[in-house]
Amino acid sequence: MSWVGIIVTFALVDNVLLSRLLGVDTALCVPGSMRSAIGIGTSTAILMAVSAFVGWVVSSLLLVPLGLEILRTPAFVLAVAAIALLMESAARRLAPGMVRSWGVSLPEVAVNCASVGVVLIVTRSGYGALESIVGGLSAGAGYLMVTAVMTAIREKLDVESVPRAFRGLPLHLISAGLLAYAFLAFDRAFLSRVLGG
Repeated sequence: MSWVGIIVTFALVDNVLLSRLLGVDTALCVPGSMRSAIGIGTSTAILMAVSAFVGWVVSSLLLVPLGLEILRTPAFVLAVAAIALLMESAARRLAPGMVRSWGVSLPEVAVNCASVGVVLIVTRSGYGALESIVGGLSAGAGYLMVTAVMTAIREKLDVESVPRAFRGLPLHLISAGLLAYAFLAFDRAFLSRVLGG
């Protein structure tokens, strides 16, 4: 698959939130501000990219040569948690104001199943190291995009008069469903026509 194909597939076609339904709880329950949504989305994107590369290293250089492929999921969960803790300690030292303003705790982002899911998807797809990083970063960009759009929709709907039965989660789920339906325009047949693959 071409680089553009990997990027579009992970960001739009096979979006972890709308297609795989991974990490929906974080995207739907993001604190009300756009700043928090961008903070959670950005930190998740970085975590996904780094985790995808580390997952490739662990899988191809450790688990596969030793014949321990059955331990992929627990190894990836531990790796993602360790990466999140290291990223949080580095972020608190390098940019404490940014971490406070975003209101993001990276260990909370690490328990998001989307991060581990992307690592599993990338390693099972047989991508190389650079493709894994691009796939993880693209999946994170898609996650950021959906989180920001859902937050913008929620901000607009908070000022509208909505029937009581639709307030809160029901309206968020309806919005997510409509957004997922819009992303169906970027299906594999469309990509093959556009990218010539």
